[in-house]
Amino acid sequence: MKFDPMTGKPIPEENSQPKFDPATGQPIAQADRPKFDPMTGQPIQQQGFDNVNGQQANQTPFRGQAFGEAPKKAKKKTALFVGIGAVAIIAILVIVLAVKFVGMYSSPASQIETALINTFKDSQMIDTSVITKSADDLQVNISMQGKIDGSNVDADIAYARTNNEMSISADIGVSVLSTSFNFYMNKTNACFDMKGLDSPIYYNYVDEKDGDLEEFVGGYVTYDEIDTILQAIYDSTEIANDLKDANSKALASLEFEKVESQEFEVNGKDVKCKGYTTQLDKDAAQSILDEYIEALEKHGDLIDRIEDLTGTDLNKLVNHFTDDIDDDDNIELTFYIFKNQLAGIIIAPEDEDEVKILFEGGEFPTQNMEVISAKETVYEIKGGSDDGVITQEIYTEGVRTGMMTYDMNSGEFLLSLSGGYGDEMLSFSGTYEKTKGGFLLTIDDIEYCSDYGMTSLEDFEVTVEATKGANIEKIDTDDAIDIGNADKDELTSLLTGVISAFY
Repeated sequence: MKFDPMTGKPIPEENSQPKFDPATGQPIAQADRPKFDPMTGQPIQQQGFDNVNGQQANQTPFRGQAFGEAPKKAKKKTALFVGIGAVAIIAILVIVLAVKFVGMYSSPASQIETALINTFKDSQMIDTSVITKSADDLQVNISMQGKIDGSNVDADIAYARTNNEMSISADIGVSVLSTSFNFYMNKTNACFDMKGLDSPIYYNYVDEKDGDLEEFVGGYVTYDEIDTILQAIYDSTEIANDLKDANSKALASLEFEKVESQEFEVNGKDVKCKGYTTQLDKDAAQSILDEYIEALEKHGDLIDRIEDLTGTDLNKLVNHFTDDIDDDDNIELTFYIFKNQLAGIIIAPEDEDEVKILFEGGEFPTQNMEVISAKETVYEIKGGSDDGVITQEIYTEGVRTGMMTYDMNSGEFLLSLSGGYGDEMLSFSGTYEKTKGGFLLTIDDIEYCSDYGMTSLEDFEVTVEATKGANIEKIDTDDAIDIGNADKDELTSLLTGVISAFY
């Protein structure tokens, strides 16, 4: 597995075969029993390496395993969510449930709602929530400069989005090659302008087109495909909001019952926590999926396009999934709460090993966490603080795979990630500053090691500034070229202009 050097997120293997997330209907990577990072939601390799020197770390035995003994294979999960590992089930349920609902519940569900919100709303060392909270009125400015393997690189990129428009403006230089461009999109047109072109271009992704673009690109892309991609980009925020509403409606159908209190470790103390449980069976799965289908059907034209292009019928896909669930399959899902925060989630598939996700707290509820499957710790976050410096270390089956430190006084932070087989390592450090309506993140020390060795970064610095309040850069299309209806001669001239603009 390789990591994106700018985001630190794992890049899925090209040959992975997609399966579908039952909560969203989207494809999910199917690595060998993937484990998910509770801080990022991304898959992490099971074998880790010391993130300081890149050497293989000494693996400590997890529960039930002696030194030198091969890890025990977990039982195959064949309960409600067929073909998905226990840790993946946890991730799906947490994502589905950890949203702000709108007062649709009886008392137990209301208490669970409050606990979920309180547990996850302050779960990060540094607050970047403006990116999600202001997704429909967001401005992000990114600047980078320095050398990568001896080549000068500099870029200034501005992204802005509102409910109705979005724009990207960029000045980019790599060695002797440089350019600047603007991209603007509204509910009908995607527009593009670049330094050196005689005029901007635009593409109407709503109306019918009769130009030569399909033939010009050799049939590798069709108008329908372009229209579908652009429509999905434009509708993405609205689709996400509709799916959030579907979460609320789906959860409102679940019936919770109070169970006997249990003791959990929270903030270093053993405390008694009240519990509420619900049953997830075939009927519950069907009801939940129906809510998501209804939300997606609000975007019927887009869904029809996607189904036509992919040859997939959404309803048949859902029916195929539910047909694989036996009538007697059942998962018992129990939440334990202490002082309006989660202490634990217990997932108990019938006739299978239960899975526990424990929130042991600290400065914030998720600073220390543990995931236990088949009575073995498969994932763990260990955190603490000393004189204003907060730390967290991530362990996958006893091997440290990540570390982060943040000094609340100076704003300095360090993030280090390591992958499997000793062939990847990413670390970067810098400063974080809370600003009015957002944040300013500066990264001034980056190290990235892959199969091909350590990437050389000289004097390389990246700044990311995010704020609520979008500054849209529009493009006037009065004198622009309509490439959807352009003929071959116009497209040839345009391509020549683009090539000339670069050189």
